[in-house]
Amino acid sequence: MFTKLKAGWENFWLPVDEEEQEIEISKKKAQLDFAKDKKYESRWVWYHTVLAVELAMTNILLLWIAINTL
Repeated sequence: MFTKLKAGWENFWLPVDEEEQEIEISKKKAQLDFAKDKKYESRWVWYHTVLAVELAMTNILLLWIAINTL
């Protein structure tokens, strides 16, 4: 809240050029995209880790069944 108020106050007394404002907006969007990418990568890693554990458990169960049926 205070940062928005401060930015509004500074823009009131010291207006920023439109080009500089566009650059600031694009930087904020880039940071947001980077945060989304990082969140996606983290979820991807955890999802595939769970899948790998489930696959390993299935293989162990199938091996146990194969040994006990001999």
